[in-house]
Amino acid sequence: MSAGWLDDPALRRVWQVLRERLEARGLRAEGRVVLHGLNREERHAVAGLLGRSVVRERIGIDLAGLDADLEARSGIGGLVAVVEHATGAPLRDRPSDRARHAAQRDAPVELARTLLAGKPWLETWIQDIRRSGVLSRATDATAAVRTAAAALSRLPGRELSRTELAVAAGGHAHALDDGSTAAALVLRALAAQAGDPVPTTASGRRDLWELSGVRVDLVSTTCLALGLRGRTGPVAARLDLAADAGDPVHLTPWDLRRCVLRVPDTVLVCENPRVLEAVAERGARTPVVCTSGQPALVVLDVLAALRGADLRYHGDFDGAGVAIAHRLIASAGVTPWRMAAADYERGLAGATLPLVGAPVEPAWDPELGAAMRHHGLAVHEEAVLPHLLDGIT
Repeated sequence: MSAGWLDDPALRRVWQVLRERLEARGLRAEGRVVLHGLNREERHAVAGLLGRSVVRERIGIDLAGLDADLEARSGIGGLVAVVEHATGAPLRDRPSDRARHAAQRDAPVELARTLLAGKPWLETWIQDIRRSGVLSRATDATAAVRTAAAALSRLPGRELSRTELAVAAGGHAHALDDGSTAAALVLRALAAQAGDPVPTTASGRRDLWELSGVRVDLVSTTCLALGLRGRTGPVAARLDLAADAGDPVHLTPWDLRRCVLRVPDTVLVCENPRVLEAVAERGARTPVVCTSGQPALVVLDVLAALRGADLRYHGDFDGAGVAIAHRLIASAGVTPWRMAAADYERGLAGATLPLVGAPVEPAWDPELGAAMRHHGLAVHEEAVLPHLLDGIT
């Protein structure tokens, strides 16, 4: 058998079938391949290849035997060498290629598993980033994982800007910008840690950063307040005008850097904007700070600036409201106000929303926790608003 004979056009389809089989099996010449629908020219050529007559349109070929025969007779080598010669291209070991690609794909994930070992949310996060494909779209997944892990090791922070975190974790100010792979990884980890869905809006992402102590900027988040006053400067003048008029204001971190707040005797801290609005409508003079749900960093900044005042907190009677109260007690020194069992039971008339999630025990009043478990209903601030207003002058 000569190499020229192996180039017979009648064997072209045979070589292609053999090529596909060898590539699929990791270039191993083993098992059998069945050829179907052989025409007269192909049968004659296959007969020459196998060294026996072929009279049917269908024939099985033992690849190990053909490999040994070609090794001895082709002058080129065994089956792999002959197929490469006949088809004009090197064979690909597809199983090895897939294994190599899988290892390359999994390398950043395994790096994350090493860098973040011991985090209770780690496997949930890994499953999420696999499903999302966020790493498969990255131009440098390994670098993104290293930056994200370095950022997560510094969280939760306090009074930390995202730019500062980006420089510390990624080496430059834009390492955690919106749209970057590293930022997406960090946010998905923070969501997994909180047991919440990944935010899909810019405001949701900003809120998640801030819950971890990272300030995105100085102007996009605000604290809704009523009746606060400043000491000197243009911000203080604006606050004084609003307080005199009884108008609510929105304070930004930028404002707080340019103004020292006056500390009143008493401040009501509420969870829902409707409470502040009702106080303004009533014309009461007690200053009010509203957390608008989970307090952003700017809310904590305002409360820190009011240290020394009697900070009276009221929120919703549900798991989230109790959790916010605990957070503000620990971080801002607030005192729960009109949040006892009797206050909760006063708002039960007409309550229909069930309490959801794991119960959160109010540390300041065990009887309140027992009452909430007994009734199983949420009571929002609006339901007890008349009672709150009666206590505000």
